[in-house]
Parts: sequence; structure tokens; C-alpha cells
Amino acid sequence: MPEFSASDAALEGFQVIRSHWRIVLGWCLFALVGYLSLVVVTAVAILIAAFAVSTRDQAGTVGGLIGGVVLGLGGVAVQAMVVTALYRMNLRPQGAPGLFYLRVSRDEGRLLVLWAVLLALFAALMTAGFVLLQRLEAFGGLAVTAATLLFLALVVWLSIRLSLAGPANFALGRLGLAQSWRLTRGRFWALFGMVALAVCLLLLIAVVLFIVTAVIQAAIGGFHTLAPVSLSDRQALVERPGAYVFALIAELAIAPIYLVIGQTPFVAAFQALAQTEET
Repeated sequence: MPEFSASDAALEGFQVIRSHWRIVLGWCLFALVGYLSLVVVTAVAILIAAFAVSTRDQAGTVGGLIGGVVLGLGGVAVQAMVVTALYRMNLRPQGAPGLFYLRVSRDEGRLLVLWAVLLALFAALMTAGFVLLQRLEAFGGLAVTAATLLFLALVVWLSIRLSLAGPANFALGRLGLAQSWRLTRGRFWALFGMVALAVCLLLLIAVVLFIVTAVIQAAIGGFHTLAPVSLSDRQALVERPGAYVFALIAELAIAPIYLVIGQTPFVAAFQALAQTEET
């Protein structure tokens, strides 16, 4: 049975960035505006909630809950829109691009359902594995180590077998799990190699972008320090406001680049394997 090229598929994200850089830049701008809008909505919601409670502790609890829900769900929605736009551009190139292929449609909703199903599936698997490993502690450390390795192998194998569910979900208008299971049968090692190469390239890009943003942050601060700003450090906003704001904007804006590099290989693999299956 003919196989797709794992190396070509792993590099496909860079080809998309090179040939469609304007669209990728549009996704970066959309992500930045979307995330900042979520921050504003969260701040307003927390402010309103603060007037509705009677104590500071209650305000903190309610504020944390609202922030987690709005930023968490909103952030996932933004990512789903970008990923679906990537699918739309590659799997339906004949369609009208509109605003950078971005939509709010059934495709995005169906992808969110798929992500929820996968999250529930792997959460249940992790819970079962944790309980099993705890019970195996009575048999000694060797048994726990062997069981842990087997469990990790199971998780990796299952992840690869379901890795094409996203593109299948968009292309076929179904959940996509069954189609991914069928297309990946007998192709585990090729897909595993593709994923391993894509992850290495993604880590390399992440390191390069980290260095570039760190140098820019240092330049904003007059090169008084080369240490990058930690977004979790509130004091950094007071001490280095310019660098902090730049770091926040950069982190939000470059998220779609990681999505393109990380998700496009699965689109390329789905296209190649689906075409092989048809022939």
C-alpha cells in the first residue's frame, strides 16, 4: 500500500506560512484582537460581579471563576476558529476566503464537540491509568515502572490513531473518530515519525521566537537586563511595563503560528491517506 511522505507532511506548516503568509498574519491579528477582547470582557464581568457580592473573599472567588470560564472557553473558541480556518483553506480551497477563511459556523461547533469528546476520553483514560498504577504499588517499583511505560505507549498509540479526527471532522461533516481510526490503520510508525519531526521543528521555532522576543524586551528596557519578562509576575508590569506589554502581545499574536506548524501536518496526512484510500 503506498504511503505518504512523513517528512513532507511534517514540513507542510512551513509551506503554508511561506505561501499564505498574509492569511497567517491575519490569523495572528485576529487572535490578538480576540484574546484582548476576552480580557476586556472578563474585566468588565469581574467588576460587575464585585458589586454584587458583599465580601472581598467572595469577590475574589467569583472573579476567579468568571475569569477562568471566560478566558478558558473564549480562548478555546478562538483557537477553534483559527484551526477551522486552516482546514477550510487547505481542504476547501475552491471556497470564498472571506475574512482570512474565518467563520462562525457548524464546522467550528462540530470541531469543539470533537475536542470535548477527546478531552473526556483521555481524561477517563488518565484516571483509569492513575487508579491502576496506584493499585500496582503493592507489587513493587518494577511493576509500577513497567505498567507506566505500557500505559504511556497506549496513550501515544491511541493519540496517533485518533490524530486525523480533526481534518476528517471538517472534510466529512462527521465527528471524525471512526474515519481517523480507519485511515491510520497500519500506518502508526509513519505517522509517529511525522509527529516526532513536527514536534522537534515546533520546539525549534519556539526557541527562536523566545530568543527574538527576549532580545526585543531587553531593547525596550535599554538592555539593563537580558532576563525575559514573566507574564505571571505582577511586579514586572510595574518595573518593566513596556517589555511586559510587548511580551503579552507577542505571546497572544504568535499563537496561530504554532497552530499552523502543529496542525498542518495532520491535514496533509489526511489528504494523502484519504486519496490513497480512494484509489
